[in-house]
Amino acid sequence: MSKLSKTDSSEEIDWKIKYPNLSLYSYFLEIAKKFDEDKILFEEGNQKFTSSKIIEMSNKLAKFFDDSSVEVNDTISIILPNSIWFVVSIFAAYQVGAKVTLINPRLSQKEIAFQLTDSETKVLITNNTLCMGIKEVINQFQFKAKIIVADQNFNEEDIQEMISQCDFVIMKSIMESQHAFTENRSRAEDIAFLLYTGGTTGSAKAVMLKHSNVLANALQFNEWANKIPSEYTGLVASALPMCHSFGLQCSFFAPLFRGEKIAIIPKFDPKAILQLIEDEKATSFYGVPTMYVALLRQQISDFDTSSLKVCVSGGAALPKEVHSEFKKATGVDITEGFGLTECSPVTHINPYGASKVNSIGQPLTDTLAKVVDTETLEEIEIGEVGEIIIYGPQVMKGYWGKGMESLNVFTPEKWLRTGDLAQIDSDGYFFIVDRSKDIINSGGLKVYPREVEELLFKHPKISLAAVIAVPDDYFGEVGKAFIVLKEGEDATPEEIKEFCIEQSLTKYKIPKSFEFIDELPLSAAGKVLKRELVNRETKK
Repeated sequence: MSKLSKTDSSEEIDWKIKYPNLSLYSYFLEIAKKFDEDKILFEEGNQKFTSSKIIEMSNKLAKFFDDSSVEVNDTISIILPNSIWFVVSIFAAYQVGAKVTLINPRLSQKEIAFQLTDSETKVLITNNTLCMGIKEVINQFQFKAKIIVADQNFNEEDIQEMISQCDFVIMKSIMESQHAFTENRSRAEDIAFLLYTGGTTGSAKAVMLKHSNVLANALQFNEWANKIPSEYTGLVASALPMCHSFGLQCSFFAPLFRGEKIAIIPKFDPKAILQLIEDEKATSFYGVPTMYVALLRQQISDFDTSSLKVCVSGGAALPKEVHSEFKKATGVDITEGFGLTECSPVTHINPYGASKVNSIGQPLTDTLAKVVDTETLEEIEIGEVGEIIIYGPQVMKGYWGKGMESLNVFTPEKWLRTGDLAQIDSDGYFFIVDRSKDIINSGGLKVYPREVEELLFKHPKISLAAVIAVPDDYFGEVGKAFIVLKEGEDATPEEIKEFCIEQSLTKYKIPKSFEFIDELPLSAAGKVLKRELVNRETKK
């Protein structure tokens, strides 16, 4: 692993990978020259897209942006489900030198309005279905342009009404133009994305990722992917939302840059995913733990999943029981990784074929990672619990418009503080213990919710579980478990508590209360939104 210079300047580090001084679109143009003319890069339903087709579509949209006076560093916001228009819109934005904000379609109108305002959006791209729910928000803003993509269930009359009421331009009409914009104004050091984070634990803030950050992470991740036997590669099933950094990188940029075909799936549907794996012979699937749980709820044996060779999990802790059940059902080991939006996002992953269950693996190439004391920031011994800090070419520039928070998230030597607690074993594998914000301080004793959740997953009746801190008059705070039972199952709090005792969970770690709910609140990326559970308790 490289050593930091005394000045901690990335220019003085001898990185193992040679990172090109190119923007994301420039790099795509470079690698596109190496592809066969008829090589399919993306599939969406029955539609297939080559590099030349993507460039043609991007050029037409970029021409519209330029005609609409979109300038360098302007912000273009995309509110869409996964589609080829995600890809085209991002590349067209880069052609005119704009940066991109990806807004989760599942956000409330208030949250969407905040992100449009905070990011200083000049152009909005959405579809007719989503537009119906956010018309009031859209009409509050003065945009340089608003583009609507007709979805599969579009109604011509509805679209015409939106055009008249909200002054939209239909994407189809832009694509019918014979004019094209072939310039490329983006540079490696420009901001490529403003990606909002903080939704699981607090208020949202925009992470500024440069083109160089995202490209570096794609090349770092592909160093790992290149260890996979070539016969195990071919088609990536892209069900992760592209508005989330995990999906954006691992189901879009990284596989595109290594030349794997990507099957774009607008919405995660476990049965449809299994059918796609069978029909299209998908070789790779990337998902969050809740997606794997949903797949296990299907009758996997009814589908031919023999083509599936690579499964990666990230975004949240993967329960050991989910790993073992999925391996039993498909014969495929789930490889667990780790990252955060501030790191474009991947920092760790298990070496292919050498995974350790419950470990996030080892740092990617050129990713410097240490576990330090949360107070002193001194590096701690192997096996001790401390905070992960990160240094590498994929680390963000900072938070948009939040200078003080940007300063506070870095150490004086410019290492990123992740807020995640972990320990390292003698082989250099990292094991996440929990988020520092989630730790329960019960009577002066620390309880790590992940440890309790991992145990609850062992119960044969439990499908999902989340543990949070709730106030307590005597102990200050104690744990409360929210539990989703498997379909058709029934249980009592006493039964679950007895199970914890039988599994030898230390008494103070056993949740004081258990609540059975139909579903846990999840983000678009499938992360459990613990802050919503906390807010629910606070309002009681």
